Amino acid sequence: MKGFSIEIASRFDGWWRYNAVLMCGCFDDKDERIGFVSAESHVADVGAGPAERPADIAPDRSLALETPLCDHLVLYVYIIPHTLPQDNDIESTKPFELDLKIACDGRTFRREQLSINQWSGISLELRIDRPEATNTEPAAKSEQA
Repeated sequence: MKGFSIEIASRFDGWWRYNAVLMCGCFDDKDERIGFVSAESHVADVGAGPAERPADIAPDRSLALETPLCDHLVLYVYIIPHTLPQDNDIESTKPFELDLKIACDGRTFRREQLSINQWSGISLELRIDRPEATNTEPAAKSEQA
């Protein structure tokens, strides 16, 4: 048995305007915390206001982490805007989609598309239980940004 794998990614052109953080508290079957892991994709300090995507940031960047073997976890997803949209028009600043993929024991068992407000980002907490060993697909290898 393996731990959990969590990955987030977006195809949104302005994805570079956001810092991303994943944090997981890992728990045993008695609800005792047995580990903590985190990963961060830091593009710029909040308020820095770069006019375009930095050259060292891939337009299709993703963020991933692996947990130790555990019964369940509490996942925190933070998407933090460091640069606000250049346009104030509501039509051009609609929420964008962020893909969340969760695997356990090497099998993907949960996929979600989160709607992210361009102005405020998101702060999300999810409890993720180890899945039953049915109806899952093999997890694809991912690259961490």
